[in-house]
Amino acid sequence: MSPTSKPWRYFLLLGLLLAGLAVGVRNVADSASKAVSFVFTDLDGRSIRLEDYRGKWVLASFWATWCPLCKIQVPTLNALNLRPDFRVIGIALDYSGDKNAVREAAIESNLHYDAQIAGGSRHDPNSAFRQVGPVDFFPTSYLYDPTGEIVMFIPGQLRMGRVLSFMEKWYAERGGTRQPTFSVKTEKLAAFLRNHYGALGAQAYAEWKRMLDHGVSATPMQKLVRVNDFFNRRIQAADGQQVWGRPDYWATPGELLGVGRGDSVDIAIAKYFTLLALNIAPEKLHLIYVKSRGEAQTDSVHMVLAYYENSGVDPLLLDAASVLPAAKRPDLQPVFSFNSLGAWDETTKAVAAGTPGHLATWEDTLRRARAEGFE
Repeated sequence: MSPTSKPWRYFLLLGLLLAGLAVGVRNVADSASKAVSFVFTDLDGRSIRLEDYRGKWVLASFWATWCPLCKIQVPTLNALNLRPDFRVIGIALDYSGDKNAVREAAIESNLHYDAQIAGGSRHDPNSAFRQVGPVDFFPTSYLYDPTGEIVMFIPGQLRMGRVLSFMEKWYAERGGTRQPTFSVKTEKLAAFLRNHYGALGAQAYAEWKRMLDHGVSATPMQKLVRVNDFFNRRIQAADGQQVWGRPDYWATPGELLGVGRGDSVDIAIAKYFTLLALNIAPEKLHLIYVKSRGEAQTDSVHMVLAYYENSGVDPLLLDAASVLPAAKRPDLQPVFSFNSLGAWDETTKAVAAGTPGHLATWEDTLRRARAEGFE
């Protein structure tokens, strides 16, 4: 944008940018925040319209394939997009006109947003991305509230804490009333179980959904206990290869509920997705491969689900027995852990070389779980 063409807009943007960089975000409360309801076409040819997201928070995140700061905030945006009330739309700019470059960069950076859009050049006055707003800095984000108004302008790296605090304040100012929501499309899971497992599948879904309904308003600890007890009680432990007829197959929650049998990997994964559905943040949950140690040590590998209330503290382990602090399970030696956001070497606590993008089995399980409705 030339400062001589529209000086008033230039100075408004400059003011927003400086203020935003000073505090990290900028709340937008005036009438100018009521943006046009945008319409985009994503890389898969889908029509992406703001009005289709009514009732949810929408973050329009502008990035570039060459922008290192854009890559740093990817785990944060992935985590926000997993919330049932939040959707992230990535809009790539300045990619030399090659849409394949956008697709490849999104895959390489492990972007799991609701939609990916090739927005053209940020200097093109006729580009569709200007339905949202100007971009003079990468990354830049605009946050829409559930009514469809832009309420926050975020130049630079997005901080989840600031966004979540703003959302809570927004709800509190409106009486704090929210309908209970789940981070899963329950109707898709119901259809999957009914179509693949008949009456037994429908019964399994009904019991799982009843547990979900009773747990939505529970405390995190209550959710952990209820989910752990549900799968320990309902699923029969069995050798995975015998159940699924192939080695190293990781079942989805729908498959495990439908068959009613599975190994420790299948059960831990089902607990993981169910807790996500109950709005436990993904960064708090790690699937951990553990080995037995002590006199009865064997070469067998076991998987448990761990819950971290805060980073750096002793996690709670959800296993076949109960929910216990890791310190009370000296019989288990952690090897490595992972979730939908990353993978870690449990010995060094460093990011593991095998991220979810390279763990082909896990990536395949994520894909099949999404097809069942788990977001």
